[in-house]
Amino acid sequence: MNPQQSAQSEIPSRRSSGTSKKKKKKNKPLKVFGIIAAVIISILVIVAVTLVVLMFKGQRSAVGGNKDAASAIEVPSEAEVETVNTDSDINTYVYYNGKKYKYNDKVTTILFAGIDKHADEQYGTYGTAGQADCIIVAALNTETGKYKLMAVSRDTMVDVNVMNPKGEFTGTEKQQVCLAYAYGDGKKTSCENLKRSVSRIMFGIPINAYAAIDLDAIPILNDGIGGVEVDVIEDLSHRDPALTLGAHVLLQGDQAETFVRTRDVKGDENQNNLRMERQKEYLTGFIKKTLSLTKQDIKTPLNLYNSSKDYTVTDIDAAMITYYTSVFLKTGFSADDNFVKLPGTTTHSEEYAEYYIDNTALFELVLDTYYTEVK
Repeated sequence: MNPQQSAQSEIPSRRSSGTSKKKKKKNKPLKVFGIIAAVIISILVIVAVTLVVLMFKGQRSAVGGNKDAASAIEVPSEAEVETVNTDSDINTYVYYNGKKYKYNDKVTTILFAGIDKHADEQYGTYGTAGQADCIIVAALNTETGKYKLMAVSRDTMVDVNVMNPKGEFTGTEKQQVCLAYAYGDGKKTSCENLKRSVSRIMFGIPINAYAAIDLDAIPILNDGIGGVEVDVIEDLSHRDPALTLGAHVLLQGDQAETFVRTRDVKGDENQNNLRMERQKEYLTGFIKKTLSLTKQDIKTPLNLYNSSKDYTVTDIDAAMITYYTSVFLKTGFSADDNFVKLPGTTTHSEEYAEYYIDNTALFELVLDTYYTEVK
């Protein structure tokens, strides 16, 4: 074979080698895409598992212990309680007006309180830790997603645990429920004391979680959802010219605090009732908008929590927020059906207003919220 033939015979071999290299280059992007897809799938699996774990932990925290606590719920003299223990379950029944009701342990209760102090105000003495100006009891059915918000007047008279300046328990006194928060450290012990008094008002219904916010949190939460639209149902133009009676306003910044907090302390005993109507108006708008934004971005509640946590005292963690969010999104929000005020009447003592609960009407509200009728 001459040299020319030898050279020609080598050409296919080199071409073959070049083709092989090109094939390898074409396969490389496919491998990269495969790796990226595997990573994305792994991340999605991790996120899904994390959400499941968070929701499971949140559910356990939200309703854990409800069945055991149900037997301790008090009832009026015209009602009777029966607790039935079996090998696998505990059920609590109430007999009232010829009907039988079963306690629904899937209903979780959250206490929300607005505290009349700023975060930079320090309280070192028990009895001076601020007062709970706004008190809302939220009852959430974790099976159906239906919920009820019950406004508790700050002036509601109830037995309050009283502590001396050293934080030592000295007994109970019949006082306005707002003062229960004052007998604490301005943080956890104040919330626990308020929770205890509110549970007494509610016949001993267990309260599963609490969140108390300082005044500084109001504009942060308000602006965190782009402001809240309200109809001004009481003239507040002496505090803000925009808040005239009948006006429709998108509250921004400190306007939100003015709207929900302003009260004429020198007025009659109905001043707090008027303010509670404004608080209902505001919270209705706030919840509707928050739920709407949450449907677009599931992280909305967590974002609000993170932005206001420096001004909030709560035992609600990320797991509970994740769980509550999933349940709240099951249904819409109707203020007329879901937002009520605990029934009662206001009187005026020599020093301050006093709100006395209508126990019969409240018990029927409790039955409607926490029990199901057994046919």
